[in-house]
Order: sequence, then C-alpha cells, then structure tokens
Amino acid sequence: MIGNRFSKLRAHVCTLASGGFLSVAVLSMLPVSAHANDANLAFDFKLTLSEKAAEKLKSAHETITVWASFYGEPTREGEKHIDEMGMVDLGKESFELPGRPGVVHITGKNAGGMKLKWVKGQPSVNVNLYTSRKSSDENLIECDLIDGEVNKVQAKPITVNCFLIGEHLESKSFP
Repeated sequence: MIGNRFSKLRAHVCTLASGGFLSVAVLSMLPVSAHANDANLAFDFKLTLSEKAAEKLKSAHETITVWASFYGEPTREGEKHIDEMGMVDLGKESFELPGRPGVVHITGKNAGGMKLKWVKGQPSVNVNLYTSRKSSDENLIECDLIDGEVNKVQAKPITVNCFLIGEHLESKSFP
C-alpha cells in the first residue's frame, strides 16, 4: 500500500519537477529541534550517469538537484499531523550537485526531531534526482528511486543510476 502511494507520489513529483513548480516546495525546510539527534537519518549513496547523460550535463553546464523527503506511518497521536498522503512529514532536504558521478551524502539534519514520536516504527525516506533547469526548462534525466525505511537504506550500499530521458533504460527502486 505504501509503495503504491509513493509510486503515485513519484509520478506527481516528477510532473511538478518537470514543470519547475517543485522549487518552491523544497525551499520550505523545517527547523532542527532539540531532539534531532534522537535518530540518525543520514546516509550516502553512489550516483552514476550514463555516458549520454554525462555528456549532455557537461556540455550544457547543468547541475543535479537532490530532493529527500522523510516520512512515516502515523501513530494514533500522529494521525492529527498527517499530510495529503496519509503520512507524517518528518522534513525535507534539497541541494544541488555538479552534473557528474560521485557519492551523495544526505544529512537528515532537517528531519525527525520531535515529530518522530508521531511515527509508527521506522522513519522512511523518498529521494528523487532531476536536473536543476540551468540550461533547459525541462528535466533532462531519469534516475533510480530511493524509497523505504531509512535503516534499510543505511544498511547496504546503494547505487542510483541516472540516464537521459528517452534512453530507454529501466530505472529501479531501492531498497
């Protein structure tokens, strides 16, 4: 059920991202609370680019935006704090990277805090990557998706592959 909801969310985010409307949403970051150290939500993943994607991003001087959204299933108390997807929004993190392969670090510092008490079980994260619209109004890449419990994302190395839209390569979902 959750996977299905986030597949729909990914499609919605990609639609918003391709229209350039997502930038307003990612600017509203939550303040870090005194309880932010209660859970370590940080993790790394490896980013790769297909040859065509690497060439296009380099020639266009394009960057990649990383958008991470932390969430969780609500407890009884948390039901008062659910979003339109029926989840508790634990916070977001967004930043730009050069348009080349490398290791990406998600700090998780803007997520969790006192809101963790409203979440049943482990907090989850959804990570999307897309071009930053420096050279084109359209998103140029499609990437694998990270969507699942943070502890599972932290447990094993993940490689997120990105390729040009239209390259006909199959994207994957992790963990």
